[in-house]
Amino acid sequence: MSRKVLIVDADVDALGALASALRARGLVVLIAGEVFDAVEQAYQKGPDVLLAAKELDSEGDLSAALGAVPSLAELPVLYLVDAPPEATLGPREVRRADVAGVASRVLEVTLRTTAADTQQELRGNLQQMHIVDLLQLLMMSQRSGALSVTTPFGTAEVRLADGQVVDAVYRRLEGEKAFFRMLSEKQGQFVFVPGDSGARRMATPTNALLMEAMRQLDELRELRKQVAPAGEVFVAVDPPSAAAALQPLAGPEKLERDVLAALAVPRSLDELCDEVAALDLDAVGVLAKLLEAGKVRALPIASLTAPIAPPEQLSILRALVSRLAPKGFLPPARLVIAASHRRMVGLAHAVRYIENVVTPSELPPRVALPRPFGTLRLGEGVEVERCDGVD
Repeated sequence: MSRKVLIVDADVDALGALASALRARGLVVLIAGEVFDAVEQAYQKGPDVLLAAKELDSEGDLSAALGAVPSLAELPVLYLVDAPPEATLGPREVRRADVAGVASRVLEVTLRTTAADTQQELRGNLQQMHIVDLLQLLMMSQRSGALSVTTPFGTAEVRLADGQVVDAVYRRLEGEKAFFRMLSEKQGQFVFVPGDSGARRMATPTNALLMEAMRQLDELRELRKQVAPAGEVFVAVDPPSAAAALQPLAGPEKLERDVLAALAVPRSLDELCDEVAALDLDAVGVLAKLLEAGKVRALPIASLTAPIAPPEQLSILRALVSRLAPKGFLPPARLVIAASHRRMVGLAHAVRYIENVVTPSELPPRVALPRPFGTLRLGEGVEVERCDGVD
């Protein structure tokens, strides 16, 4: 929650304790010890919410001072009180000792204020507003349209109808799997464009989706630490044959077969989750069981990477590539490979294990289309910019 909060309290100790606690929860905190200083800071720094010790406004001094400044007249104010847990609070009061409750009210007030100010389009970045906060805002304002999120790892789109998520895609993922994966991203840009929500492929209420996503992300984070603490890759000991992979199965048996089939070639956890249609938590959970049963082996990533050429031959390769580089503003040399779709899948994975190859963040399409495999860096600024596959 990148919200800016101004706390006003004459009690220095209480002020410092609450400010530290709220900063630990991700809020940007400003502090002031009296009314005049609070109004000056509010005018200059534009907080989203003002938290004031209630006794400072017992005679309306703070309210009057804020009302005298046009730009601060609508600033949301919450009052800090020291009431016991059983006491009934006023609509604008929060218990000073309940830090979680204070942070929750700050989020609630700022989301409501932002929803009221929202016009036709929303833009921003995920470091200022987390995707969960953004979805709560759209849900509260009952917006319909498309939310596009561009992250360092690819682009996502979420469709909403009356504030409810009805569809999601992220890279080549779809539905709840795409939605849950997108919620784990913390960097990127977003834009919401109102309009028709389109097809409805997700029926679970958004509140329930968000709660389930947070649960799964927490469990997945811990499970990944157990399964691949050093970024290992995994390979099936006896992957299913092509004929066995086509046999009709359902439930846990199908997921186990899909994981083993995906691990016919070595894959990292991220690659496995991208390849298997099940939710990430389910896929990694099955992998953990297969590891325990000895049906899958874990390999250190270093054991699978290799240089493209010995050191004495690398300089020759670098010189040959340099001669291919066109003059002027044309792009560097490009290596194009034509083969069947099945061979291209194997090649795409093989390229990942060559040293000094930078692979694209976007997943390769499942259909037979030309696609980039990666950029091979040969040193001294010499590169084969893209390795394309054409079926």
